[in-house]
Amino acid sequence: MPNQSTPWFRILDRFNILDIFRLPQPPLIDRGFGLIYDTERDITWLQDMNYAKTVGRSADGQLTWPAAMAWVSSLNYRGIRGWRLPTALNRDGSGPVVGNNCVGSELGHLYLDVFATHPNIVTLGNGTIPCIYWTSTEASPEEAYALDLFSLRQGTLWKDPFQQRFPSVPLSGPVLSWPVHDGDVAAELRSNWLQRLFSSIVSMFRS
Repeated sequence: MPNQSTPWFRILDRFNILDIFRLPQPPLIDRGFGLIYDTERDITWLQDMNYAKTVGRSADGQLTWPAAMAWVSSLNYRGIRGWRLPTALNRDGSGPVVGNNCVGSELGHLYLDVFATHPNIVTLGNGTIPCIYWTSTEASPEEAYALDLFSLRQGTLWKDPFQQRFPSVPLSGPVLSWPVHDGDVAAELRSNWLQRLFSSIVSMFRS
């Protein structure tokens, strides 16, 4: 890498000439530790798409909206807290958009934008298609927004979609919860891992 203190570097950087040689970041990056970083939205997804099932929160991962909100907010993944459900709102805070053009929401961006143009960019695990994913966005005291992966449509769903109602509308698949976190949280895990590694090396030399 060029010496950033040299006059030539400053001139090239001043006129954005260095941007020609900078490769753009991919929209999704596998950070390891079971984490997928969305570079365009600056959020981190769990690589496990049905973590509630993995950890035994429910037998199949399905939860009502209140239960999903409570579970995600209390989630401790590898020592990291502060998880949430993805928002149905657009990036600028408008919306939510109802229908098939919900590319502005976090799940919509992931499926209608990133996966549509980069179908094999990362490997996800424990996915079920078709299924429905909750968002954190409340629609009314009885309903919340969700994304249906069968139709790729964002819309409202009863907060308890498993309760018998009349008329009954069949679900296209299981109703799941996919935790997301603001920022690139894998950096914290990498730092902790390096600290433990360094401590182990120091202990080896002391013994």
